[in-house]
Amino acid sequence: MQTTSIDRVSPIASAQRVWGWAAALLGLAFLVLPALAEGPKANSADATPRWWRGNMHTHTFWSDGDDFPETVGKWYKDHGYQFLVYTDHNVLLKGERWKRMPEKRQALEKYRDLFGGRSLQTRLDEARQMQMRLVPLSDFRAEFEEPQRFLLIMGSEITDKHGVHLLAFDLDKRVSPVGGSAAERGKMVRENVRRISEYRDHKGSQRFAVLCHPNYKWAITAEMMAPIADLRFFEVYNSSPGVRNDGDAHRASTDRIWDIVLALRLGAMKGKLLYGLATDDAHNYHGGGAGPGRGWVMVRSPRLEPEMILDAMDRGDFYATTGVILRDIRRQGNTIRVEIEPQDGVKYLTEYVGTRRGFDPSSKPTLDASGKEISNTTRTYSRQIGEVFARSEDISSSYRFSGDELYVRVRITSTADHVDGVTGKPLGSKQRAWGQPMILRPR
Repeated sequence: MQTTSIDRVSPIASAQRVWGWAAALLGLAFLVLPALAEGPKANSADATPRWWRGNMHTHTFWSDGDDFPETVGKWYKDHGYQFLVYTDHNVLLKGERWKRMPEKRQALEKYRDLFGGRSLQTRLDEARQMQMRLVPLSDFRAEFEEPQRFLLIMGSEITDKHGVHLLAFDLDKRVSPVGGSAAERGKMVRENVRRISEYRDHKGSQRFAVLCHPNYKWAITAEMMAPIADLRFFEVYNSSPGVRNDGDAHRASTDRIWDIVLALRLGAMKGKLLYGLATDDAHNYHGGGAGPGRGWVMVRSPRLEPEMILDAMDRGDFYATTGVILRDIRRQGNTIRVEIEPQDGVKYLTEYVGTRRGFDPSSKPTLDASGKEISNTTRTYSRQIGEVFARSEDISSSYRFSGDELYVRVRITSTADHVDGVTGKPLGSKQRAWGQPMILRPR
């Protein structure tokens, strides 16, 4: 194949005349304590723990996103994020990768405007279609990263069949999906988590798995998730259209699934906590679709370094949000304390949600409007699971454990519109934040 640079593309060949337009592209310091302990141990004696804002789920031209990774990284840096994880489907941003030129010119024109003098390599493929060479993370990382200001992390979305998707972070090699039939989705989740856990054990670092959008294609149920001991993270919010965070009239929301998994695990299973993330799952950077700036995590860490960020998350030292910002969320002894960073004219409802010991664990099939059982969906459980223990409309509030709670988590809803990060248009919901589940006694 012929390979050239976009600033040297010749107009002589007719195929390249067709693509002549392509050639023209020449020219907050506050404390969040983890759920399982009185407080985290500082990772660095000379640094004060603070909040770092980051998106953990991002796609680019390396898979099915519609923009260059450099442009995407710049967008997040320019919009107040401190870290970004690239998680393209079943690929790492390393090595050589070519992609056919997109039909729409927005990404290329934006790339020209932002990085005008940079050479974009192109070539013709076997079908005489113009391709462009994608730049690996190692080649552009230094252009964007700044110590203690902005960080880029290599990750991947391990994309299996039948809607089984998991995130893994700080990778240096690809983790392949295991495959399986629709009837084996629970097993597929377990085996993919096992592969990521083995990678983590081999590397000796916090490369944990995050289950993506469980209600996408109604793929994953609470009953599949609960028994998988090493599945300790999932997306309570994902910005992509069609992932059904809120469930529907009959099926459980991701918020409800969270409580069911926690109750089942911490009850009879005596298992581990499940932590919740909010993510963009960004694919579309020119308006519409799954855009950036809709959901993120705020992580408490002394320093902005991959291991410290992931260690903090591994301890549950973060919260998820679609816009609500917290000054503080902590457990002091037997009391949870929350302080919101208020916006002018906005009201807030803080709910302390949990399940008590001795709850009714029985369940029944979930039925549709006609009374027919809905296949492959989370079962219906007692409202003793995910009970609202207390509510507050104050900026600062607290909840005192009575001693019989399996766990308590904080959910905050504001009256401010949740808006698209690119267009600023309302998305039809209100801004929220989710604290991680806390327990009174360490396990």
